Amino acid sequence: MCEYKTILEYSRPDYLKDLNATRACEQGLLTVWLSVETDNGVRSLELSGFEGLSEAVSAMLIADRVIISEEVGTQKEFGSVRIECWDDIDFSEFWCDSVSK
Repeated sequence: MCEYKTILEYSRPDYLKDLNATRACEQGLLTVWLSVETDNGVRSLELSGFEGLSEAVSAMLIADRVIISEEVGTQKEFGSVRIECWDDIDFSEFWCDSVSK
């Protein structure tokens, strides 16, 4: 069983304040920078190494609740960051390679 450490969690009335997606030309690496406004201030993260970036971005924009967590104690080099999105009764899960604050 995998263990995860929560990096960022937000739900309404907190909201996604800013989201930018870029592609590094050299490697074709997709990166998303996001900023969430909460009662405790603004928190920012950079997520990189996506497959299915457009679906993940769409889900994060409309989600009522989002949890971004990192797999603990893994030897995996890729796909160790989980993004869970809930919208009403729908659930989506996405993966990327790394997260930084």
